[in-house]
Amino acid sequence: MYIHSRRVVLVVVMALVSAHAQLSIKVDRGSLQIQESTGATLSNISLRLQLKEWTVSGALESAGEEHGSDAAGKYDLQRYRLRTEGAESIQATLELRCYHSPEVIVATLVYEGPPPVAKDGVQLGMQFNEFARGMALHRLKLWWLAPTFISDPRLLSGANQLLLWQQMQRGGYHLLVPLAGDGMVGELSVSDFDQFHVSLSSYDATFTPHRIPLFAYAFGYDPYRLAPSAYTAAFAANPSYGRLRWQKPYPEVFRSLGWCSWNTYYEDVNEEKVLASVRSLRERKIPLGFVLVDEGWRSARDQRLVGYDADRSKFPNGLAGLVRTLHDVYHVPHVGVWHVFQGYWKGVDPNSDIGREHNLFAGNDGQYLPDPRGGAGKSFYADWYKFLKSLGVDFVKVDNQGSNPGFTNGLLPLFSSGEGEQQNVQEAALEHLPSKSAHSNENQCVNVLNCMEMSLENAFNWRYSNVARNSEDYDPKSLADVKDHVFWNAYNAYWTANFAFPDWDMFETRRDDGEFQAIARAISGGPIYTTDSPGEEHVDHLLPLVLANGKLLMLDEPGMVTPDGLLRDTSLEPVPLKVFGTITRPGLKAGMVAAFNVNKSAQTVSGVLRTQDVSGLIEDPSRESQAEITLPRSGEEESRSTNEAPVPSPF
Repeated sequence: MYIHSRRVVLVVVMALVSAHAQLSIKVDRGSLQIQESTGATLSNISLRLQLKEWTVSGALESAGEEHGSDAAGKYDLQRYRLRTEGAESIQATLELRCYHSPEVIVATLVYEGPPPVAKDGVQLGMQFNEFARGMALHRLKLWWLAPTFISDPRLLSGANQLLLWQQMQRGGYHLLVPLAGDGMVGELSVSDFDQFHVSLSSYDATFTPHRIPLFAYAFGYDPYRLAPSAYTAAFAANPSYGRLRWQKPYPEVFRSLGWCSWNTYYEDVNEEKVLASVRSLRERKIPLGFVLVDEGWRSARDQRLVGYDADRSKFPNGLAGLVRTLHDVYHVPHVGVWHVFQGYWKGVDPNSDIGREHNLFAGNDGQYLPDPRGGAGKSFYADWYKFLKSLGVDFVKVDNQGSNPGFTNGLLPLFSSGEGEQQNVQEAALEHLPSKSAHSNENQCVNVLNCMEMSLENAFNWRYSNVARNSEDYDPKSLADVKDHVFWNAYNAYWTANFAFPDWDMFETRRDDGEFQAIARAISGGPIYTTDSPGEEHVDHLLPLVLANGKLLMLDEPGMVTPDGLLRDTSLEPVPLKVFGTITRPGLKAGMVAAFNVNKSAQTVSGVLRTQDVSGLIEDPSRESQAEITLPRSGEEESRSTNEAPVPSPF
């Protein structure tokens, strides 16, 4: 059954904004149009509801206007009701909250009716006007994002979490991000009929949402303000459990240089191997701030967690013995351990002591995870973190966060599943693993590193954690991956940095790309930690990153791709990928730019380093300066520019 309104709605122009803003909304024959002062941006915006036995669509008609303010500022709110002749039991009202300054529109659907279908149950279709070029961040895998660059929105792949674009012959940037909440998670994609849409899914066919965050749209001339403005408004219009990056302090643990066991030992890690690596770092006088014992230490059976302590066959003295030695003998300030969000890869063994003592949720395929409903699973993490803290463990890496769909799809709404599990972890960490930089209830953070987590149900719920992995794993065995890793991290930071400080992952200094990776971490603005094997540490790549006490020389904010490369595919074009940041100290404000060759086919790439690469640093155009550069492949001797000007060092 297909329901469609035949009623024609006359064109009515309704200015939603005051003199302080340029964005406006127009109703055109039952669909909506968003425009700014120079013309339309998004048009033919229409609502479509996919229910179990029929599809509901129709004209949107004005249903009232009001004005107000919230944490993001003053706004005008316009409501549009979906006409649903023949389906009077369904009520759907689209709310568009248009903020005066900065220029952001947040769309929310208020819904009463039967459950939408589990996948793409709510769709908001639209078309782009005069689209010139754009950069999207799409779901490369369930856990990771990667950038794509397009000249036509119809070329987009599915499952995008952000789209930044420019229009033809017009200035400024446009940003569209899908939102999540009330059980549902959004994404941007293209339908079979060439129409772009924001779609919302619960992955639970029995679930009925009521107030569904749809998208945030922002327009402006500074691309680095758009995403923070959009998410600030989105969180104000539809409050989430989580907080944004600038609303939380940076954990002190990650202000120092670290070492991680993963690439060195993978799952074959044990107590003596960890100590051998730390001894080697100490012998080379590398200032070490933290050690992270990654995958391989846990007590598990058949991929299910059975206990909180380490596997005694690998760690005969338990975690306590290892941590005590690292703290007392090798004077490592901070020690952390890895664990899986759901307990282990297949969850928690319900027949183990820890499984019987805590509330577990029976998920798909016989997998049990700490119960994400109503805080029921908090005690699982609270007891684990309390135990770890009693051993001297200072922080945790929480992996596999994006895999909750495999555990709960069809049983719980996806956003509710992620939200509940994050609340369990965040609250337990606040109680037992708080950061020393948290001085008040309003300024709290925890010593948690989020991983395999680049999805909305996770990022929207990091209330206290403020560091998150920013790309697929670093794999030094592949030259292509070495290029992709820096390329992905640089562009992904545009999204991740709204929710947490991006972590560009560990790296190996001994590889040919060791310096390449070290410079990338220096400009990332996030944690820096290696995974070198004993005796293979390249000291010259590490010492420029830190002070004598091991503290990192960090940027003020996460590093960002420079304006001239933000919408360019630097993996295909023979131009440098440039990442910038600022450093502010008493009496000093400086800009930094690091340039990389991430092109997979060009032997060299050429470009220009300019002071204006550091956005907002130079306001007087007469002070502009530049230097031409040519960059070889990673690991090869660096060539010079045509005028032999030295390439500026990022250190």
